[in-house]
Order: sequence, then C-alpha cells, then structure tokens
Amino acid sequence: MIPFRVQVPASSANLGSGFDTVGLSLSLYNFFDVLDVLPSGRYELEVHGEGGKALETETNSVVTSYEAAFRHWGEPAPGLRLRMLNVIPLKRGLGSSSSAIVGGVVIANALRRTPRPKEELLPLVVSMEGHPDNVVPCCLGGMVVSCWNGEELRFVRMPPLPSGMMAVVAVPAVELSTTEARRALPQQVPLQDAVYNLSRSALLAASWAMGNWDNLPWAMDDRLHQPFRARLFPGGEAILEEVRKIPQCAGVAISGSGPSMLAFTSHDAHVVAELMCSIFSRYNVRSRFFVLSESAEGAKIVKLGEDRRDSLLLGKGSGIPMGYGQDPSGHCVVERVISDPDVAKIAVLGVPDVPGIAARLFSSLAARDVGAEMIVQSVMRGETNDIAFIIKKSRLEEAISICTEFSSVVQSQGVTFDTDVAKVGLMGEHLAGCPSIPSQMFTVLASKEINIDMIAAASTVMACIVASRDMDKAASALSEVFLGCVR
Repeated sequence: MIPFRVQVPASSANLGSGFDTVGLSLSLYNFFDVLDVLPSGRYELEVHGEGGKALETETNSVVTSYEAAFRHWGEPAPGLRLRMLNVIPLKRGLGSSSSAIVGGVVIANALRRTPRPKEELLPLVVSMEGHPDNVVPCCLGGMVVSCWNGEELRFVRMPPLPSGMMAVVAVPAVELSTTEARRALPQQVPLQDAVYNLSRSALLAASWAMGNWDNLPWAMDDRLHQPFRARLFPGGEAILEEVRKIPQCAGVAISGSGPSMLAFTSHDAHVVAELMCSIFSRYNVRSRFFVLSESAEGAKIVKLGEDRRDSLLLGKGSGIPMGYGQDPSGHCVVERVISDPDVAKIAVLGVPDVPGIAARLFSSLAARDVGAEMIVQSVMRGETNDIAFIIKKSRLEEAISICTEFSSVVQSQGVTFDTDVAKVGLMGEHLAGCPSIPSQMFTVLASKEINIDMIAAASTVMACIVASRDMDKAASALSEVFLGCVR
C-alpha cells in the first residue's frame, strides 16, 4: 500500500449556537503522505505550508496521535518517513489540531493488519481531542451533531448543504489558542441566556435536518461563547453585527474558538468575503478569505503512486539548480536584488466594470501627486472588478482618502489596505532575454516558504509583494542564488 496519502479536511465548530456540539467539515485540506515505514521510534518529517519547519519534530501532533493510537491498541508503532502539506491555518478556529489528530490515527489504522472503519476510530480521536465538535466531522465529513460524556459518543450526521450554499471564511492574521478562548468564557450564565441558546441550537439542528435554510441567521445566534470570544480579536464584534445585516448572508458565526469568521451564503459570496475582510482592515488587521463547500467524505486515504514519492516542492536537502539567472548563452542577467519596506497596498473592491473607470481613479491619484505601481485588476466577477496597487507608506492617508471618495462616487464595495507588506525583486538590463526568470524567482521564494501577494514584471525588473516579516529572508535568498552572495 505504501506510499499513500491521507487527506483530512478543515472543520468549523459550534456554528454559533451549537457550542462544543456541532461541527462542519470544509473543503480545505491538509495532506499527510506516508512515503516509507522506518524502524520503530525513527521519524523523517518534511513539512510544507502552514507551520513549516517548526513542525518537523517528533512532538508533531500527527506523530504523537499516531503513536498514541498504537499504544491504545497495544501494538508497536513503526517509524515513518512522512511528508505533510499543510493548508489549514494554525490557531485560527479551523480545526488544524483536529486534522493532525485524525490524520495520525487514520495513518496508524491504515498500517494495521486489519484496518477498522472510520466510525470505530471516533471514540479514540474524541478522547485525544477532549471534545467531539471538530474531530467527528473532520473524520466523517459533513455536518455532525455530537455528544460525548467522557467515555461514550453519540452522533448524528446531518443532510448535506444544498449545492449552491457556500461557507465564506475570513481568516485574520491573528492567532488565538483554544485555551485562551476558553478562559474568556464565564463559569455561569443566566437562565435566560441558557434558554436562548437551547432554543437556537434546537432550531439549528431542526432547520438543517429539514432544509429550512432561512432559519440559519436566527439559529446561529448565540449568547454562551460568541459575545465573550468576539472581544478577543479586533473586528470580531463588528463582523457579527454588520455581516448578518446584508442580504447575501445566510448566517454568520465565529469559526470554532476564533479568530476566523464564517458566514453562509447562496449567492454573491465575494460580497460577504469583502465585507468581512474590509472590517478586519478597518481594525488594521490583515486577513484572507476562502470560499468553501462542505467536505462530504471527511478524512480519506488516497493511493500515492511510486512516481510521487519525491515532492515537486523544494524540500529538505534540495538545492537550487545551476543556471539560475542566466540567459541561453550563459550570461548572468540579474544585476541587483531590490527590497523596499516603505510600501503599502490598497485595494478598491467591487469597482463597476465600465470603460474609463480605472482612468478616473488613477487620474485622481495623479492629481494629488500620489504615485501608484504594481497595479493589478482582478478577473471580472459579474459586472465588477477589484483594483489593487502599491504606494509609498508616506502617502497612505491621502491615498485612502482619494480611494474612499472614489468608491463612494462610483458605488464600489469598499476600500481595504495593508501596511504589513514589502517589495522584493530582481533588476537587470537584460532580464527580458531570460524567460525562465519568473519561475526561478518564485521557486527560490517557495523554497523559503515565502508567500507572494502581488507580482509585476517589466523588461528590466521582476518584483513581487511579500509580508514585511519575510522581506529580509526573501532578499537574502534571492541574493544568494542570483548574485552568489549573502546580504
């Protein structure tokens, strides 16, 4: 069977009123590739994505849950050569810890002489996690209502969401541990609040079972945990208050213990996403969003062919190939690596797609001597686009004023900005003569696990926007590879 891959979905717990009881699996996945079996106690880990190299230790939750499962069964645990491709954000309320527990137990079960059905693994994974709301839907898929008394588990899998219903998840650049989120909760609640939540959680389960989706805004309301947790991160209270009022929203809640926020919608998902992200921006918090569907299958095993043992990603021990930064004749075309922390990103969301609209915006900026660069227009959504660009930080306040006025006049969907960015790039008079430069540059940045936000290219420059914290690492990596020196 080896090699094989375990695919494990993200999950969103509570859904408002279903505190510690309700959870939904989402179409965002971590992948755990078992590449080889090693002697007991020996692990070779390769981690890409969320968490990166910090998770390449034997205290990794996938490894600890894997070993705990074998101890529970009274069997020795073989060592592993394991590659992890992590996409689920850490400490954001999307079940990253549950995905690790489920992944470890599913791997262990797959290596047994007689693997058991997933349903028979549930008491074990719930005992490891301590509560069922994330791990049960993560394992089984779909929306699940669960009850755990410390020894026994009872659960009901609910009917699937309708095909047009999506979950919009806004993920802020703020971490919040489950322990911290639980400390914020009161030990006692008023009787009227308890009744309030009982009625809402019953309505949530009944409405989901019967397909009465119009009830979700009411059913997802909560007084037990959300009013207290929403105060723990900037923008939480505002999102709960404002997003529920727009017609595109079919219900909004804190995802798990936060700080991610989840809203259901059956149309115009981008409107919901943009409002949530713009509220985070209002509180000077960077965010990203996902538009996800329900993951119906939960955790599953996928056969990984022999030809896929070696990652396509640059991993541990891999080097950068020779010839980087050279044209076909072998001449070096990169003359300089640039870096600039003095930039900010602005985006005008939902701009009407009509001729002359961009000219109007950038004419207004030019009239006030605000220079814009790296201008990016998104793919059209219906009749609107997003327009993003970079300016100097010193002109941010003025640029925001201009863009806000423009947004109001053309009735766009708002303005967001991000100051936690920096520009890095390559310069050279003959860059255009080396068509492999973009892929080489992005490969170098990917090998350092640096995410790219925006990209711009010209005949003499190839530049991109990265998070501020990654600027020095990016410039150093590019210098080492393309200039043969370390900055």
